[in-house]
Amino acid sequence: MLRLLGLLTVLFIFTFASLYEELIKEQVKELPLDKAVVVGKGSKELIVFVNPDCPHCRKEWKKLRNHLDKLKIYVFVIPFKGWGEENLKKAYYIVCSENPQKALDEVLLGKLDDKEINPNRCEKLNYHLKAADSVGLRAVPLNIIPDKGKVIEGESPKLFYYLEIEE
Repeated sequence: MLRLLGLLTVLFIFTFASLYEELIKEQVKELPLDKAVVVGKGSKELIVFVNPDCPHCRKEWKKLRNHLDKLKIYVFVIPFKGWGEENLKKAYYIVCSENPQKALDEVLLGKLDDKEINPNRCEKLNYHLKAADSVGLRAVPLNIIPDKGKVIEGESPKLFYYLEIEE
């Protein structure tokens, strides 16, 4: 009886995990990827939600940027109200920039920390915020590997494992 219960538990977990992955794949279809900051030219796709000042996001970015030949990354920038006006300015700086890829790199590498910036504001940031709501964002970085339906919350070496990229 105990063995049957264990088997049923394992079956339930695998079924639930599979359903969850399918749900993620469907949610990803609704994301406005055309409004994301797109970096990289690789064949493996990754969707990332970051905050401009998040230390974990910055640590992850330093690793990801070394693999832009293998990755195409859709980045959604999410400012946090409690992190102040500078955090919001950095988000606008990235998404409203004429060169958002360069702006993303500058911000996540800390090149604009303690510098006065007065970015243009644009509607695009609202799409990023709506995307965060649609996936139920709780923390950053949030990584989604769309073709696998995998979600990795927080900066984690598992990300590179699931992307099949050696760090």
